[in-house]
Amino acid sequence: MGTTGTLGTEPSTGPSTGPAGPGQVEPQQVCVVGAGYVGLTAAAGLAELGHAVRCVESNPGRLATLAGGGIPIHEPGLDELVAKHLGTGRLSFTGDIEAAMDGAEVALLCVGTPPRPDGDPDLRQLGRAAAQAAAAATRDVVLVVKSTVPPGSCEALELLAAGHARPGVRASVASNPEFLREGQAMRDFFFPDRVVVGVDDPALEPVVAGLYPKEWPLLVCDRRSAELVKYASNTFLAVKISFANEVAALCEALGADHSKVLTGVGLDGRIGGDFLKPGPGFGGSCLPKDLSGFIAVAGSMGQEATLARAVREVNDGSRASLVGKLEAALGPLSGKRVGVLGLAFKPGTDDVRHSPALGLVEDLVALGASVQAHDPVASVPSLGDGQVDDPYEAASGADAVVVVTAWPEYGDLDPGRLQRCMEGHVVLDAVNLLDAAAFGAAGLDVYGVGRGHPLSVAPVLWRPLEWMIDAEPTVSLDEAGPEDVDVLAGR
Repeated sequence: MGTTGTLGTEPSTGPSTGPAGPGQVEPQQVCVVGAGYVGLTAAAGLAELGHAVRCVESNPGRLATLAGGGIPIHEPGLDELVAKHLGTGRLSFTGDIEAAMDGAEVALLCVGTPPRPDGDPDLRQLGRAAAQAAAAATRDVVLVVKSTVPPGSCEALELLAAGHARPGVRASVASNPEFLREGQAMRDFFFPDRVVVGVDDPALEPVVAGLYPKEWPLLVCDRRSAELVKYASNTFLAVKISFANEVAALCEALGADHSKVLTGVGLDGRIGGDFLKPGPGFGGSCLPKDLSGFIAVAGSMGQEATLARAVREVNDGSRASLVGKLEAALGPLSGKRVGVLGLAFKPGTDDVRHSPALGLVEDLVALGASVQAHDPVASVPSLGDGQVDDPYEAASGADAVVVVTAWPEYGDLDPGRLQRCMEGHVVLDAVNLLDAAAFGAAGLDVYGVGRGHPLSVAPVLWRPLEWMIDAEPTVSLDEAGPEDVDVLAGR
């Protein structure tokens, strides 16, 4: 076991033209259980690499959409790849796991592991998938866990699978966690930073690693280490986001420029600039869940996970900070009208799970404000008439507009038209997307994160001046006149 492989050059015209194109792997018969973000991306990607893939989906409505060539999620490039390989016959969808597992050498388990109220992941879907796949296997099979699970889960699943497999059929379990970003899943599949393969039986390494081209960066390790890589990676990304928000808050208090400060931090090669940008806090299906999972796993081993807990606390406070800025600008929010631009947890996806925007909407409504919201892709049925089809309609009559998701189209809004639509003049740019100068010239007051109108300026000079006086005063207090005393006192 070890680390092998290097990353090739990213193509400009699509995945099949780069180092990960068809013909780079030894084709296998693969079953993918679950057609959500992870499963559908994996199924289409493996088909593009040359494998024969049967994808099992238990939801009848979703299955009908897939069988008809559509996809039930918004993920750029995925619909074209699914349609392409439905046509080649390398990709098919079924609700029958017996048919999907017939002759399969590998089964990818890509079902949900949502957090329970205590933060522990709910593994019941995964257990059922492993049991059903093992029972349906007609030959020795490797069950590959793509879902995020606590360390030790693969070992338990292997015992479960052994109890359901047919006589003479061995069902082994390996870990192969996914590292896909919603909105960039296809790019991340074909140009991964690393492919992590966790096996305790060295004989399984070539089976799982063989799903991917040999040129890809490969990390082979034991199963528990592979399982922990995913939790640790997402927890660290959460640390960077929350750190950026803390720095941005300090920049606001000091009157410093967050963009310069965080750029300066990110230019350090040991740190890097990715995920080092302030905003409304992180959301989605991965970071909040995996952070809670990391804390829960640590707790089960008697560890406090102090840093991870602090990260969650900072993130939980990000929404409150936005509400505070609105209250500082507008006064009490009861009776105020607020336009919210963006509902997805980030641009490029229709996923609203744990979205900071939805949380903000709930907070505003609880404080008595009325909300009109817009998103280019995401739909939230529970908002009813509160979700409109045009960003200017969301701003119509509003006392304030909040940009919560950094969709590029919001950066292209016409400041003058927006100002004419609004009743008030407050724009809270929670993702620092807008041209503050242009919007200011149109008569709008733009509040950003880590910049914009400082809501308070701390008397930061007092402590340095006091230290200077104690060390080596240039003017003694006995000799100082009234003006000197004011200067020395920091007034």
